[in-house]
Amino acid sequence: MADELASTVVRSLAQYLIRKSEAGSAVYDAQLENVLGLLVTKLSSPFHGELLARFTDSPAVAAEQEALRVHLDQEIRNDPEFGAQLRTAMSGAIESRRKLPAQRRLLPVLAVTGGVAVVIAGTFIVARSTAQDGEAAAPGTPGTVTVTAMVPSPPANSPTATSSTTTSTVTPSLPSASDPPPDNPGDGSSVSKGTPVFVADLPKPSDQWYFEHGDHDVRLTPYQKSVWTPLSTCNDDRYSGVQQFNLKNFSSIEVQAVGMDGNSDPSLAVKFEIFVNNDRVKPVAAVAVSPGDAKPLRAELPAGTFALTLRSSLVTIDKSKCKSGNAVWGAAFVVAAGR
Repeated sequence: MADELASTVVRSLAQYLIRKSEAGSAVYDAQLENVLGLLVTKLSSPFHGELLARFTDSPAVAAEQEALRVHLDQEIRNDPEFGAQLRTAMSGAIESRRKLPAQRRLLPVLAVTGGVAVVIAGTFIVARSTAQDGEAAAPGTPGTVTVTAMVPSPPANSPTATSSTTTSTVTPSLPSASDPPPDNPGDGSSVSKGTPVFVADLPKPSDQWYFEHGDHDVRLTPYQKSVWTPLSTCNDDRYSGVQQFNLKNFSSIEVQAVGMDGNSDPSLAVKFEIFVNNDRVKPVAAVAVSPGDAKPLRAELPAGTFALTLRSSLVTIDKSKCKSGNAVWGAAFVVAAGR
């Protein structure tokens, strides 16, 4: 099946690229390099090339894996010959791994066994983060142990790590839409620490709106003070939408739910990304939302953040079928760092 093949390819390449980035030239798999070459050749358009480049740059990020998997699944279905080539290449890669010397096959087992022994001895193992920007991963819950085998944990800025990370700071309650915004909503030092401010109330460059804003639904659930952008598979200008906001002295951003609204085509899959300052390559948080789904999204804002950019993009573009809808950031707000 196409979906199973796409999942196997993405998972195998992610594991390989992660190991390769850690060990450098010491890790080289000719069969998987061949698989990667097939993808580079097939996904050669600017849009597809960017999709693949993001995955190869950040193979541990769950959102990049899911975006590539969804698109690869579609390509395999549309081109059976490509699917056959990919299946043959993957069979060679799997067979090559089976032929590894016994000593090399035992290494992962020995690593895990050693980790268990350390746990029994009462020693805690802290795994090195594989975040693409080099930041350390968030520490685990006190009293737990993290054991890393073949695949490292997602980096601290991935959607999976973002949604599961806990801190000692209590998450602020959602601000009330009936309350007036602060006199200076873009400055987190003008209000008390922990005060939530709706993203829709933040100032914008040249006071220019590119998103729509107001109360809106995500999969028929209403959210106050939302922002959204229309997307379409048959309009080049609607493959993605971007909105930037100006702010300072805020510590985090929270989005109650991201997804499509109730009037959207039910088969659309969309990626939601949050960037800070002038960076449009490495999001501080990202998540790919499957058709009919909705997810929360949260990100810490690094010190010195002066701009916040929200981007919504179609995961798969099929111009032969015109599909459209609104990508909604439901009740998004930022949290003041305080005076």
